Amino acid sequence: MYDHQTRSLWSHITGEAIKGPLKGKRLKPLASMPQIAWKAWQLNYPNTRVLSVPTRDGMRENRRQDVYADYHASQRAGVSGMDYTDNRLPNKSLVIGVQVQTKDGNTQFRAYPLTHFTETAIINDTLGDVPLLIFHDKKSFATAVFKRNVAADARTFTPQDRYFVEDNTGTRWNLVTGAAISGKDAGKRLERLPAVNIYWFAWARYYPETSIYR
Repeated sequence: MYDHQTRSLWSHITGEAIKGPLKGKRLKPLASMPQIAWKAWQLNYPNTRVLSVPTRDGMRENRRQDVYADYHASQRAGVSGMDYTDNRLPNKSLVIGVQVQTKDGNTQFRAYPLTHFTETAIINDTLGDVPLLIFHDKKSFATAVFKRNVAADARTFTPQDRYFVEDNTGTRWNLVTGAAISGKDAGKRLERLPAVNIYWFAWARYYPETSIYR
């Protein structure tokens, strides 16, 4: 992607400018909300405003059409013609890519293959010294990553209803908002972390030191 002001080219995976006047600068990643149905979103955020983006000819964009459908169905890895291969996983395995900052200031990376979410929607894990809650709903493709810390206490979570989990203290949490809705910590909120749903070859290409959740 490029910015209109300087025409610098930016990586949408790392957020770093790779060419142009701003080369070497890095955008700050933001933790996005999970992809969910409008009905579920509106239930949690009833005052939401909707952004409607017209196309150049004034017509509405067809949200049902995926212009990359052929690419997703193929074995092609990237658009440059290069052969990206890290044999730890098949190139086009879908993973959740997560990076965290540890207490000693280091950055650690981990890929969570979506195949782990066939029978469960959540994973309790620790990356470095950071306890993580990884959520993925295979039906909607909703993904969210949170720190498992509540105050100084790292909780263990079990799935309940579709977008809800319960921790080992009996507190119930909403994974759309990250808020505790009942129990002793009602009203508190889990810290949401940036994450990306991505093909393995792309994640491993940018972060070759990544570990894989097994």
